[in-house]
Amino acid sequence: MKKIILCLSMFVVVSICFVTSVTAVPKITGIHGGYGVTATVEDANGLVWQINIIRLGKSPVKTEGTISGDSTTIRTPIFPPSLGVGLVGITVTIHRIFLPDIIEVRAAFMLGPFILIIHHITS
Repeated sequence: MKKIILCLSMFVVVSICFVTSVTAVPKITGIHGGYGVTATVEDANGLVWQINIIRLGKSPVKTEGTISGDSTTIRTPIFPPSLGVGLVGITVTIHRIFLPDIIEVRAAFMLGPFILIIHHITS
């Protein structure tokens, strides 16, 4: 009887140590063009976001920040705008600590500061 009580007690102690809280999975619900890039993010409160605009032959334009709120719209800055003409790649990333959690990739056509046509890239 003592062995059963000891085993049950150890099971309870070990199971308490491995209890994790359930958190919602963050998701990017939309990436839109216009004057720069705008993305809508849900269930990512406190996580770090990053938007990269990759232009051919030039260094990428990176914008990053921290998400505040459950449903938030993130965007590239209005000033200074990223300028370009031609095809560009857009990457929207949500980071949890150091590792990327969600990555969305799009191809677009850029004319000056305007992102005109956005295509979803399938893998």
